[in-house]
Amino acid sequence: MNEWMENGCRLAWLINPIEETAYIYKPGMEPLMQKGFKKKLSGENVLPGFELDLKELMI
Repeated sequence: MNEWMENGCRLAWLINPIEETAYIYKPGMEPLMQKGFKKKLSGENVLPGFELDLKELMI
C-alpha cells in the first residue's frame, strides 16, 4: 500500500473480512485501523458519495 501512496493513490482500503478490520490509507498519514464491520467506508473527497457497507462482507 505504501508504494501505491508513493505513486499518487489518494485513498486505499485494506480489508480483512476474517478479522473484521479495515485499514484506511491516505498519502502522508499513518494508516487508520477500523475494527468491526458495523460501519461504512467513505470515498471521502476521492469518490464523493461512495460508501462501502462493511456489513456486506461479514462471514
